[in-house]
Amino acid sequence: MKSRISTDIWLALFFLVSAILIVFVWIPMDTGTGLVEEVRRKFEIGDALAPTVAGIVIFIGAVLLLLKPSHNNSLSSRNLSWMVTLLGFFTVSLILMRYAGPLAASWTELGYRPLRATPPWNYIGFLFGGTLMVGGLTSLVKRQLSFKDFTIGFVASLFIALLFDLPFDDLILPPNGDV
Repeated sequence: MKSRISTDIWLALFFLVSAILIVFVWIPMDTGTGLVEEVRRKFEIGDALAPTVAGIVIFIGAVLLLLKPSHNNSLSSRNLSWMVTLLGFFTVSLILMRYAGPLAASWTELGYRPLRATPPWNYIGFLFGGTLMVGGLTSLVKRQLSFKDFTIGFVASLFIALLFDLPFDDLILPPNGDV
């Protein structure tokens, strides 16, 4: 009897190979700097940091899928509605992340552009969008709104923002660099 490999295993293998190619082939060939650069005795984020983090996240997801593939390989209307709901949450969270800072600064005389790299202005969009994303998705999965989930979302978003902002003086938190 011939054993079939599930679609989850194929999907995991595809993303495992993709993540390895991203981190070890594409990023070194495409970026001019490393993960972190020391310039004039100051550390700056290199061009390779963000795509490397994304490649590592893809790799971890692929390994987790390899460890526990599902046995149900069909795509139902319930699956599709779940994906549309997730897409909606991500879209609203990213729009809030992009426009909350400029909207808050529109009340000032200077506007947002001169303030985008100074606390608290640089954290506004990241914290609002991140809090909604983490708290909202957690509430969605639990099917219950909870203040605790949004508090955890706020703390997690603040931790991530500080983790990237404090060690690097020249870093502008996303999406502030585009504003």
